Amino acid sequence: MIFGMPGGTTPQLMLATRGGTPNQMRSRVVPFLSALALVQVAGAAQAQPADPYGRPRAPAPNPAPNPAPNPAPNPAPNPAPNPAPKTPAAGPSDPYGPTAPADATPAGATTPLGPTQPSTPATPPPSDAVLAEQVAAALVQRAQELFDAKVLVDAKQLAVEALQKSPKGAAADQARFLIKSINQQLGIKDDQPPAKIEDQVDLTPIEDPTLAKSKQKVDTAPEVPTARSNRIVAGVHAGAYFGLIGATVGSFFSEDNAAGGAIPVGLAAGLAAGVYFPRVFDKLDWNEAQVRTAGSGTVWGGVIGGLFADVANVSKPSAGVAGTTGREVLVGSAIGSTLGGLGGSLLATRNNYSVGDLALVDTFAGIGAVGGLTIGMLMQPAETEAYSLNSVFGIAGGVIVGLVAAPQTNTTPRRMLRVAGLSAAGGAVPFLLYAGIRTNESKADERVVGLLSSAGLVAGAWLGFRLTRGMDEGADVSPGKSKKSDADAPPSILSRSSSGRWDVGILTVQPLSPELAPQRGMSIPLLGGAF
Repeated sequence: MIFGMPGGTTPQLMLATRGGTPNQMRSRVVPFLSALALVQVAGAAQAQPADPYGRPRAPAPNPAPNPAPNPAPNPAPNPAPNPAPKTPAAGPSDPYGPTAPADATPAGATTPLGPTQPSTPATPPPSDAVLAEQVAAALVQRAQELFDAKVLVDAKQLAVEALQKSPKGAAADQARFLIKSINQQLGIKDDQPPAKIEDQVDLTPIEDPTLAKSKQKVDTAPEVPTARSNRIVAGVHAGAYFGLIGATVGSFFSEDNAAGGAIPVGLAAGLAAGVYFPRVFDKLDWNEAQVRTAGSGTVWGGVIGGLFADVANVSKPSAGVAGTTGREVLVGSAIGSTLGGLGGSLLATRNNYSVGDLALVDTFAGIGAVGGLTIGMLMQPAETEAYSLNSVFGIAGGVIVGLVAAPQTNTTPRRMLRVAGLSAAGGAVPFLLYAGIRTNESKADERVVGLLSSAGLVAGAWLGFRLTRGMDEGADVSPGKSKKSDADAPPSILSRSSSGRWDVGILTVQPLSPELAPQRGMSIPLLGGAF
């Protein structure tokens, strides 16, 4: 019998019998079969690869050696430079694979049984900037979620923390945008940093230095009455009114001589009122326009009352007095002045008129009073009381027109003084002609002078307004009201300024005001105005 492993790892048995009994053959074959079984088991165990993920198995006890011939040994592979630790049998090694790393286990140390884990290269830790950007991105993402849920305060806090973590980067830009949006929702205005000196550009236009001297600055500020002027106006009007009341009372001291009592009493009452009553107006805290309003009421009310007394002609013919007496005129004037003062004081409490407005009212009332007399010359009525009645109508018309037109015009006392002067000059010039054409045979001369004088009053007033049309522009401002201008109209296709001027503009696109709608948008104004 010949035993061997030709050309492989599986043992083969070749028997050759040269004779013998069956018992002898059995005694020879049994030991060899036992040895052959042990060789097959060892070969199978060596060829089976180990499970690298399984639990380590205890090594099997070495079987008792059988008295069998040793098989031919296999050629051992070349040992590795660094011997691996003794572990359970592993699978066949790849001769072309990478070389296993050297074992760092010191000599003599025992290694635990089990499969070895494959070694992976260590990942380097991220840098601080990358980690901060990742944290900031996470904070911004959470802040965006809170912003969408309308939790604005917490969203802003997270956005600020993200901006502090990473001031530069994509997360920082998104954080700034969120902070700006949240501030707009909360109504918080972002503080604008002050402009740098080098960024400030001088936008002053370059002007011709030779024309600098020719330009004069005109003060267009509203007329602000001082306390001194207010006291003077109050003293004059109070003295005139109470002087009239005192003269009326004094006229009754003597039946034969009314002037004997009217003059001294009127002077005393007027002086006392002129000194004391400005303090009363100070306590009322009235401005000059209000004082002038009440004063104009007393003046023109007194004139109308005296003229009405003349029209009434209440004198008794049996007393031997022809026409209206002085006492009657004083009584009518006192009544009219009191009523006019009450109306003017009521109007003054509204504080709607400026000093220039009252100057216009006084000018028109004066022109109406004189115009009523000149028209009476043109009419040549049969009764002389018609002159007084015409003057009453003229005063009333002038006051009404002045009160209506005053708020719509730019008038000041200085301007109206010139207008009144030219109007008076226009009405007085025809009387120079009357001295040359006067005759007793006809009343044509009086009619011509009356006509020319009436026309002269109107022409003089028109010329005065014409010559002073640019004087004190913008200075006529009522107390408590803003100054009117031609340049304060809002931008729109059709616009009106506070001065009443209409202009046609251009098409403009403006951001939609948050007061009109909470959403953002654009608007195109079609019509705008300032009043």
